[in-house]
Amino acid sequence: MVNSPNLNRSNLNRPKLIGIFGGTFDPIHLGHLRAMQMLGEQINFDAVHWVLSARPPHKDQTSASVEHRFKMLQLAIEDQPNYIADDLEIKRSEQSYTVDTVEAFRERYPGSELCLIIGGDSLLSLPSWHRYNELVGMVNWIVMNRPGYPLDLPQALSQRVVSSLDQLQNGATGKIWLFESSEFDISSTRLRAELAERSNDNLSKVFLPKAVFSYIREQQLYKIRPMKPEQIKDQVVDALEDIKGVDIRVIDITDISDFADFMVVASGTSDTHVKALARSASTSLRKQGVIPLNEDGADVGEWVLVDFGDVVLHVMRPEVREYYDLEKLWDKDVRELMKKHREEQEGA
Repeated sequence: MVNSPNLNRSNLNRPKLIGIFGGTFDPIHLGHLRAMQMLGEQINFDAVHWVLSARPPHKDQTSASVEHRFKMLQLAIEDQPNYIADDLEIKRSEQSYTVDTVEAFRERYPGSELCLIIGGDSLLSLPSWHRYNELVGMVNWIVMNRPGYPLDLPQALSQRVVSSLDQLQNGATGKIWLFESSEFDISSTRLRAELAERSNDNLSKVFLPKAVFSYIREQQLYKIRPMKPEQIKDQVVDALEDIKGVDIRVIDITDISDFADFMVVASGTSDTHVKALARSASTSLRKQGVIPLNEDGADVGEWVLVDFGDVVLHVMRPEVREYYDLEKLWDKDVRELMKKHREEQEGA
């Protein structure tokens, strides 16, 4: 990590400068690491504690367990000697608040300078934090904000904002310095969705440290629970209805088929519409982690087949559908005959 000459901390008698960077890290990603690297080029921290939040009061329920998130955090920063994976908050049995963490650090590092590192969104919500009036003056604040996203701060916070690092480091605590970093623009929510949909090594290069990506793959984290055949069928129908699929029909073939539980047949008004209907169903299911086993006919558009395993979708032009008459092949009488034949074969 390169240290900037902008902040001279060469005096051996200086107090230690400790950064506190908290988050759910669900999962920790390259946005976190690159933003902190850029910050480290401006400020020569003696140590940065990456504090994992186990029960964050301002966050929804996380997708990976505390144990998995802490292990990923350790893997991500293990080659950085001044980064520390800190389990202070996850060891607490009660609800954990930032003010409690800051008080613990003041006891742990008496006489040190503490900087709390947060994101711009967190700064905006700061007045709602537990014991805010005490907390805001206990430490200095470094806010990593996305470029082009001006912060509309209340006056009580805006008057604490300083324009330089020198101002941040001189005098009393409670000052706020805004640090813009485009690297912080990766969304963990979007990343979890990507992990559920994709599982290739390109994802590691774009979003995740290699060790973290390998751990996620080994532990099979962030996988969406398998959908039941009825759920797949319903989502296929919803996707078709969303873009005006014509004459949508669902055929239950559970009792007579070994290859699927449902067949869905629909018509499109043109080749373009047929392809769009099939693409809509495929995209909708991919987002839920259901990857089609086969897609055929999309290059032409007269008849597109999408095989979701338990559900097979046929989208056709009306004249093609009329000519092949798939519904007739699976009508009630035929299904009864096939069911009877299957039962006889199984009983033989």
